[in-house]
Amino acid sequence: MTHSTLVADEASSGLPETKVLFEDDFEGRSTLGEGYRTGRGMEAGWSIRDGVLFGKQIRDDHGSTMRKQMKFGDLHVSFDFRFNGGSRFNFVIDDNNEESVHAGHVARASLTPKRMMISDDKFGLMNLEVREKRKTKSLPTEQQKELEDLLARTQASAAIQAKPGTWHHLELTIHGTVMTVHLDGKEVVSLDSTGFAHPTKTQFGMTVNGSSIDFDNLCVFATE
Repeated sequence: MTHSTLVADEASSGLPETKVLFEDDFEGRSTLGEGYRTGRGMEAGWSIRDGVLFGKQIRDDHGSTMRKQMKFGDLHVSFDFRFNGGSRFNFVIDDNNEESVHAGHVARASLTPKRMMISDDKFGLMNLEVREKRKTKSLPTEQQKELEDLLARTQASAAIQAKPGTWHHLELTIHGTVMTVHLDGKEVVSLDSTGFAHPTKTQFGMTVNGSSIDFDNLCVFATE
């Protein structure tokens, strides 16, 4: 067993055990393979060695993206991660057919070694109308206050300690309007926001910023 496998086994969140719909320990190959895709021009940002997926930023203007194609509504997913020089990663949930948001983004969890933030992107950060307002430098005071209140309602964050060079285990669930994240078996942050219940999600995956962040033991469980 790899060290990251031991982390996954020891870091149970206490959530009910359900059927495994998909799992990948990245063993026995050097490329992502079928069912995954990377951002255009970001192929070199992702590699597999010795059963571990390595992600690194290779463009100055955007983190390296990797997505697993899968249709779902609610979600229960877990994986191991290790900060190995990288500064941040986002676990992003998309609907490629949703036109009200930037790049299909409907939800995310964003992690640095010291902080975790979760976001309802459908009605918050990635909503096209919200993005336009955020770009406006001189919004009327009332509209600026409404924007700030909206962003506050669609985000939640908490301090964490994800020691660089050490494997950690993350477990994320979406049930209806509620997203909850456990880190190393303990609940860290939860948020009830309407956009999480978006019914037709089509993919999930990572966006990595910095020199390297590593992943292993990706697993998706049934939610019913």
